[in-house]
Amino acid sequence: MIPIRYAYAMDLQRLRTLVAVDETGSLSGAARARHITQPAVSLQIRALEEEIGTRLFRRRGRGVEFTQAGRVLVRHARLVLRQLRAARAEVAAIEGVKAGVLRLGVTDAAATALLSRVFVPFHRRFPGVEVTVEVSSTAPLVDRLKRGLVDVVLGTLPVDDAEVEVRSILAERLRLVAPASAKGRRAARLLEELPFIAYPNGSTTRRLVDEALGRASLAVRPVMEIGRPAVMAALVSAGVGLSVLPDAVTDGPCRQGQLTRIARRLVVRRELGMLRLRGGDLEPAARAFVELLEASGAELAGGRAVGVP
Repeated sequence: MIPIRYAYAMDLQRLRTLVAVDETGSLSGAARARHITQPAVSLQIRALEEEIGTRLFRRRGRGVEFTQAGRVLVRHARLVLRQLRAARAEVAAIEGVKAGVLRLGVTDAAATALLSRVFVPFHRRFPGVEVTVEVSSTAPLVDRLKRGLVDVVLGTLPVDDAEVEVRSILAERLRLVAPASAKGRRAARLLEELPFIAYPNGSTTRRLVDEALGRASLAVRPVMEIGRPAVMAALVSAGVGLSVLPDAVTDGPCRQGQLTRIARRLVVRRELGMLRLRGGDLEPAARAFVELLEASGAELAGGRAVGVP
C-alpha cells in the first residue's frame, strides 16, 4: 500500500511524467511525449520513488515493467489528473469558453464526414481553443477515451461499452466503385480481373463491407489494406483495383468521370457517431464542441444526411 504521508508532496508534473511512461512504455517515449529530456524523466521518476519509498518499475530492454506499487500509483495519478481537468472545467465555465484545449479522437471516416462540417464553425466561435486531433480506428480511440487521453471520439458504430455514451450523428452509404474505364461491366467479372482495396482488417467498416460482399455472393482478393478513403479512391481511379467507398468521397470523382459505380444493389450503410465517457464531466471547450456536433446531427437527421436517401 502507498503511504499516504508521502502523497501530499507529489508534483503534478511528476505524475504526468509517470502516466506518460505508462502510456509510451519507455522513458525515452515519455520524454518525447512530455517534450523534456530523458534525464529529466529519470529525475522525476526517481523523486517519486523517494517519496513513495519503493521502486515503481524495472527496466526491460528498451522498455519498462511496472511494479505493483507503480501500477497502483499510475491508476491514482490518472484519477488525480482527471479531477484536476474537471476542476478547471468548472472554473472556466464561469467565464465561458475563451480558451482551453479540446482533445479529439477521430476515425478517417469521421474526419471526412463529420469533423470538416463542425470544426470550421467551432473555430470561428471559439478561436482561443487549442484543438488536438488523433486519427485512428474506433477501438483504440475508445481505449484512449477511457484512459482520459482524449475528450471526445468521433468513430464508426456500433460501439458496445458500458463506460461509453454513444450518440449516432450521421448515416452514410458506401458503394462498390471501379475505374471509369470499367463503366457498364459486371462486378463479378471485374473482381476476378482486378484486386480489391480493403479497409484495415479488424475495423468496423471492414466487417460491414465483408458482410455485404458475402450477401451479394461476391468474392474479392484484397491487394492492400488502407484506412484512408480519399487515398483509396485515388488508387481506384488510377486502375489499381476496386473498392467500396462512401458516396461523400466518390460523388465528385464519379461526376468528373474518374470513377464509376458498379453492382448497384451492393450498398453498405454505416453509422458515424460521437463517443464520450458516460457520466464524465467535460471541460467547457469539449462541451461546446459536443453541443455544436449534436446540433449538426439534428440538421442531418432532418434530411440532409450525406448519401442516405
